[in-house]
Amino acid sequence: MAETGTNKPRNRHGVSAAVLVLATVALVAMGLALLGASGWFAPGPRGERVIVSIPDRTPASQIAAILQRDGLIGSKRLFRLAVRASGKASSLKSGQYEFVRGDSMVSIIERISSGKVMTIKVTVPEGLTSRQVARLMGDRGVAAEEEMLALADDPPEQLRADFPFICKGVSLEGYLFPDTYEFASGVGAMKVVQTMLRRYENTVQAALGAAADAGSSAPDAKLPNGLTQRETLILASIVEREARVESERPIVAGVFLNRLKRSMPLQSCATVQYILPVSKEHLLNEDLAIESPYNTYLVTGLPPGPICNPGLASVRAALDPEPVDYLYFVASNDGSHVFSRTYNDHLQAKARIERQAKLGRQAGR
Repeated sequence: MAETGTNKPRNRHGVSAAVLVLATVALVAMGLALLGASGWFAPGPRGERVIVSIPDRTPASQIAAILQRDGLIGSKRLFRLAVRASGKASSLKSGQYEFVRGDSMVSIIERISSGKVMTIKVTVPEGLTSRQVARLMGDRGVAAEEEMLALADDPPEQLRADFPFICKGVSLEGYLFPDTYEFASGVGAMKVVQTMLRRYENTVQAALGAAADAGSSAPDAKLPNGLTQRETLILASIVEREARVESERPIVAGVFLNRLKRSMPLQSCATVQYILPVSKEHLLNEDLAIESPYNTYLVTGLPPGPICNPGLASVRAALDPEPVDYLYFVASNDGSHVFSRTYNDHLQAKARIERQAKLGRQAGR
């Protein structure tokens, strides 16, 4: 006898597969709704970036309050239960974190317990002073500017012990190596300084040490350029601020070394700029008359310390200067320099550059 209707597969209780699928979907939807109501997922629009700051030694209960306040979870109680169940209550770490609204509670707990804090990439250009480096770190939210300045001006004994190339009584000017760094947000001044000093140690200090003669690696030992390690760093800082064309760095270093050998004042405008409260495009005669050990128009020899934090190229130029017989140089309008052997040639070069600049200004009117 033929059966009427559509044949439908049934389980042993007589329930069709289609009904089971619908029931399963309904249960899943109900479960998700309940989870949302209980706080497993936070209410609100998905996909929005949220930055959360968790202070040091913050307990799970307070972290839950912060996350709920910022709209990342719906229930503080469920968060605490989930943290306890995961066994990570004692592993939650402070720092600044970036979440996306809609992240699951599991992923939020995993990120905080593993310490996957936000990182900030900071590029420190060559030639910045320590004050400028401190301002840069403060502006980027890596470390407080005032704390950076305090460490740079008066490094504690622990830093000197960890980095013995820093002489007693000197600041960190010259030792904050310019490079690109990646720091955890709000990591603090000490960690920033330690990282930069370690980079200096692995680059500049390694180059200075390699240049020292065997058995003469003491800080006051003379290098092949006739200077000590610190004197070489000071010269490199002046080269960094004076030279704009890469190929001219060894020549500029050679000129300054020639002047040092002849006990001539270096007459570096960059050293005068260092003592001014605000840098000037053109120095005045009154600036050149400022009494300071850094004013190399008045004082013979190197200044008492670096005038900036030089890059490795300037350090190498100071270590291996070009063997030139120039004693003077003047900057051209394009940033390059004209080098001269005699003062008379130097004056002629200055006059020629000034005429060219005047003609350029007239043509631009």
